[in-house]
Amino acid sequence: MAETKDKIKSLSYNDALVHLKKGVLSPVYIIFGEEKYLQDDLIDRIIKISINPAMKDFNLDIFYASETDVEKIINVARSFPMMDERRVIIVKDIQDFKATESKHLTNYFQNISRSSCMVLTTNQKKISVRLTNQASAPVVTIDCRMFYENEIPGWIENYLKAKNLEMEMQAIYLIQAQVGNSLFSLVNELEKVQINIHPRSKITLADIQNITSVSKQFNVFELCNAVGDKNFSRTIAILNKLLQQGESATGMIVQLTRHFVHLLKINEGFRQGKRSVNDLMKVTGLTYYFVNDMMRQAKNFSIEQLRNSFEFLAEADLHLKTGYQKPDMVMELLLVKLINR
Repeated sequence: MAETKDKIKSLSYNDALVHLKKGVLSPVYIIFGEEKYLQDDLIDRIIKISINPAMKDFNLDIFYASETDVEKIINVARSFPMMDERRVIIVKDIQDFKATESKHLTNYFQNISRSSCMVLTTNQKKISVRLTNQASAPVVTIDCRMFYENEIPGWIENYLKAKNLEMEMQAIYLIQAQVGNSLFSLVNELEKVQINIHPRSKITLADIQNITSVSKQFNVFELCNAVGDKNFSRTIAILNKLLQQGESATGMIVQLTRHFVHLLKINEGFRQGKRSVNDLMKVTGLTYYFVNDMMRQAKNFSIEQLRNSFEFLAEADLHLKTGYQKPDMVMELLLVKLINR
């Protein structure tokens, strides 16, 4: 779906929560942005508002754009719900639709079924204005961008408040430092904490220090991801922890080299017009979960930077094997070069 220079006024995630609480649903939602946890949360809320749980099996359809003909999706949207007021149609990864399929969707928007609620999702940061400017009814667009680092503490507070829990601010900062800004990872850790402190309702700094799986966060794969995200402070923190644990610097270089090979393949795939997860899974041989992360990281580097990275990796490997410098100095210099700091 081609982007245009026109701007679409979209709801933020928090604005969308207020909108949904009113209970008056739009016939079409387009949820875009890179934070999948927020997208999934909004989808769950829309389903709960729209469908009687007893009729969910009959009135909920979930499609993936790369696997389903768009005309089939539209036919389902135009069919009447069974013993309920509304049918919900979830269409994921709409960036995988071809131009002709996107036009079919635009045509549907000109004559929208009022007995259906269609929810379209994409991990793209922007959507085309052409999807919304000719709709016969309001099309609500929601921006689920990734939270900035300084927004995470507030999100943690609100997440816990909804569960009648509270957490000391120092504990919030610690769990963010340990886990990072991935909402899926944070929720996973917070659920562990909730189980371990039950029946208490306040989470302390000591709880986080005792419960969260710090060691899981400090491994070579997390080092590779931090480099791919160009998060220098986290990269150095993980490196120091790994060296303290006795991790081999040579082994780190092997994993980093593999990581950059995959980033280069994905970046070259982008240049060839391959944008879908399925296409890039074939190019890299990686699973859906890893390709999603890699696609995001590949956008942080130019082709030239990725190619130069192999020279930096080979040079560091040589220094380690000849004993020219201490491993910590070799690795720190390497990471500075890879992140292009």
